[in-house]
Amino acid sequence: MDGDSNAKESGLGIVLKPPTGNVVRQSIRTVKLINNKAEYEAMITGLELAKNLGAEVIEAKCDSLLMVNQVNGTLEVKEERMQRYLDKVQVTLHQFKEWTLQHMPQDHKSEADALANLGSLVDDNEISSGTIIHLIKSVIEEGHAEVNSMNLTWDWRSKYIDYLKTWKFPLDPK
Repeated sequence: MDGDSNAKESGLGIVLKPPTGNVVRQSIRTVKLINNKAEYEAMITGLELAKNLGAEVIEAKCDSLLMVNQVNGTLEVKEERMQRYLDKVQVTLHQFKEWTLQHMPQDHKSEADALANLGSLVDDNEISSGTIIHLIKSVIEEGHAEVNSMNLTWDWRSKYIDYLKTWKFPLDPK
């Protein structure tokens, strides 16, 4: 997973690779966050998605050494809001039978990085169902809804479903 933040928005990129081989790639646009918080948002959202899809064992990879060390207990959290993120990660991780979290260096560009960038750069009018999910609230805020794993697939029918729901034609005239 990866979190990205720029002057405009924040984005989360999640790639789930189950043993069955059906890779799930998700780009998520979220409220404006600083990078460390975006990394935690990506971690929590990715864990929730994996759990919703029935995962029992998880091997997570993240490019934030700070977050990896905090979650693994080798570095303490100093800020109260970051502690809330860490608490939420710990609660979510304990829903799995086994888990590991590894650091993946930032210079190792990944699919998750590209998906996070997409989520943070896309305009509201370019968001269509199944392509990018838009989270309105932070994962640690009251009233946060769990991520719905039913919207994670995209196929040739998505643009037609979007049309029937909104009566708007796709941006691509083809």
